[in-house]
Amino acid sequence: MSTATITKSLSLKKYRIPFMLLAMFNLLAGMAAGLVRIGWRFEVHSLAPSHGAIMVGGFLGTLIALEKLIPLKNKVLYAIPILSSGSLLAFCLDMPQEAILMITVASFSLSGVFAFYYFKHRELQFLIMLAGALCWLTGNVLLYSENFYPLSFPMWLGFILLIIVGERIEITKFLPVKNKQKALLFGLLTLYVVSAFISFHGIGSIAAGVSLIGISLWLLRYDVIRMSVTKSGLTKYVAITLLCGYLALLICGVFFISLNGSIMSYDVLVHTFFLGFVFAMIFAHGPIILPGVLGISIKPFHKIFYVWLIVLQISWLSRTFADSVLDFQLRQISGALSVVAILGYFISLAVVTIRDLRGKTI
Repeated sequence: MSTATITKSLSLKKYRIPFMLLAMFNLLAGMAAGLVRIGWRFEVHSLAPSHGAIMVGGFLGTLIALEKLIPLKNKVLYAIPILSSGSLLAFCLDMPQEAILMITVASFSLSGVFAFYYFKHRELQFLIMLAGALCWLTGNVLLYSENFYPLSFPMWLGFILLIIVGERIEITKFLPVKNKQKALLFGLLTLYVVSAFISFHGIGSIAAGVSLIGISLWLLRYDVIRMSVTKSGLTKYVAITLLCGYLALLICGVFFISLNGSIMSYDVLVHTFFLGFVFAMIFAHGPIILPGVLGISIKPFHKIFYVWLIVLQISWLSRTFADSVLDFQLRQISGALSVVAILGYFISLAVVTIRDLRGKTI
């Protein structure tokens, strides 16, 4: 397939490309800010305090909004990813309060989108995702009013957790999962949200840990992993990547219970969840969802994806170890490995997608 043919095949969807690029800019800025926070030298020192907001709001929030807006076919709603991704400019201009306000408005609007989905379809996955969006909104309001990131972290964790679980329920809704089993999952998710409001201290931390362990075990039992891991190609890769993510979620739950109050517990919890679980989910869903967002009807796959998955696992596990022994040099190396894994994955995904569009083989 020629470049002109590829361009033509994307012509009706080309207005989505800038949004993907804005999300990627937020990813790059967020990762650079994260590296600065652990001691690397980059000319983005002003962004370092906003690392979490950029990653959760500018990057993840934009991707989630894009995926859910596309089926509605209402271009006015694209103001949501414009606000969430555009907050990066305000952060760069040293206007953090204005940036957080933009993300807050985006999260309020996305909550309205999920409310529309739920009241239209009355399905469990949309109720869960609506609760996730409201967690995002709550975390953003807390950050805007208190300017203290640890207050927002429990809610941001809930945002991503509930969105991902809702997505998995939607993707696997054909599976024979009984209503009582779905009720158990809903109860575990509710327990997490309650624990987030209690705060991650004492009983709240234990409740959060129990809920995350329970959710991970539920997903390991009722998701499609057991059926898919014995297959080949993209199907097997997705199953293995999901397995890595669910095990990281389980470990995160254990850490919530065992690390309560330890000196580096916050860093361990944040990166076990976001690197170990969330980015594993991104690696798993990327070949399926990202081409769909751009209007491309292919599911790219190459074995090199496994390389980046392995590097990602090494990065968050080494970061956890570095935090536990207070080895700040290893912590820097682990951060660099995370960046290598994430950049390597997205570059490979883009190259393989273009290869498949052109009908060539490597």
